Amino acid sequence: LQGQRNSMIAAVSRYIGGIYIDRSTPDQRSGNKPYTPVPLATQKKAMEVLSKYVFAPNAFDADSQVFPYLQPQRRGFNQSNTGDDYRITSVVLNQQGAAVAHILHPATVQRITNSRLYGNQYSVADVMSDLVKACFDADLKTNVNVYRQYLQTAFVKQAAIIIDPKTSGYDDVARAAALNTLKKIKTQLAGAVSTNEETRAHRANLLFLINGALEVK
Repeated sequence: LQGQRNSMIAAVSRYIGGIYIDRSTPDQRSGNKPYTPVPLATQKKAMEVLSKYVFAPNAFDADSQVFPYLQPQRRGFNQSNTGDDYRITSVVLNQQGAAVAHILHPATVQRITNSRLYGNQYSVADVMSDLVKACFDADLKTNVNVYRQYLQTAFVKQAAIIIDPKTSGYDDVARAAALNTLKKIKTQLAGAVSTNEETRAHRANLLFLINGALEVK
């Protein structure tokens, strides 16, 4: 199941900022252009799939019933010095983080902007805006579960990396979109409802990270 989900995430995330490549030779007389951006509707559908099945607060609820049974295979009574319990949060964050990391990779965001000049209708700013909706909107009026705490923190850290002048590989379009995104999240958090201590601590940490990233370096 884990491998299948990893494959699904990898495949779906590639549609966002993706291009179709036609390597036909001239004598094949293909009617396709060598490079064609993925249509906006398809990119939006990919974001919708990730939002529902990877980023949503309940995306991993169905897995919870098997977590207490996920024991490593072992012989006799040998036990790892790090413990045998399944590292749930690490596995889930790797899956969610893989999608975010690909979409916000320097090569991807640069391709998004470049392909805007020959047909792509999904800007970096629009992509980041939809990621904010997928990662934050569902629990702004309630508490944030553990999955989403890891996801939201990873997203904020990645956006902070993009606006850092010392980070190479990102152009001004990407940096502007990331800056706007962090400011948007900060505004949203100001009005968010936190009814337990864990969520209050989580959101305080997000604001700490955002404020640190927004400081002039």
